Amino acid sequence: MYKNFLDIESAVLNGEVDAGVLIHESILTFSDQLEVEREIWDIWCELAGDELPLPLGGMALRRSIPLLRAVDIEDTLTRAVQIATQNKSLLSTMLLDRNLIRVNAKELDTYLNLYANADSISLSSVQKQAIDTLFSLLYKAGFYPRTLCCEEFLLPREYAELRDS
Repeated sequence: MYKNFLDIESAVLNGEVDAGVLIHESILTFSDQLEVEREIWDIWCELAGDELPLPLGGMALRRSIPLLRAVDIEDTLTRAVQIATQNKSLLSTMLLDRNLIRVNAKELDTYLNLYANADSISLSSVQKQAIDTLFSLLYKAGFYPRTLCCEEFLLPREYAELRDS
C-alpha cells in the first residue's frame, strides 16, 4: 500500500499497516513506540559490503528530452544542489521558518550532513560502483533481464562539448 512518507509512522502506530519504511527526517525522530526491525544501511552492508555508500536517489530525465536540453537541465539541477550545499545554513533557516520540515534545527543539521552534502553534487567512481552493485543485486533477484551499468544511463556530456567546439 502506498503512503506519503509523512503518514507512514502514524499508519503503523494506529494499526492501519503492520510495518513501514521510514525515510527522510523520520529516521531521526520516530516514536519510541515503534520497533526498528532492520536499518536499510545494515541490509545494504550485508548485501554489498560496508565500503560502498548506499545509493538513495538521483536525478532522472525522460529519454525523449533532446540531448542538449537534457544536458542543460542536468547542469541546472547540479548547480541547484551545489548552491544548496554551499548555503546550507540559509537553506536550513528557510526550511525551519516556513515549517517545511518536522524536525528541529539540530536534527535538520544531522539530516543534511548525512544526505545533502558535497557527495550529493556529482557521482564519484565509488558512488558509480555502488549503483552498479545495486543493479547487480537487482539483476540477481530477477528485477532486470540483464546486468546494468550506471554509465549506460548517464548523459553523454562529450556530445555537448563537441557540439559547442
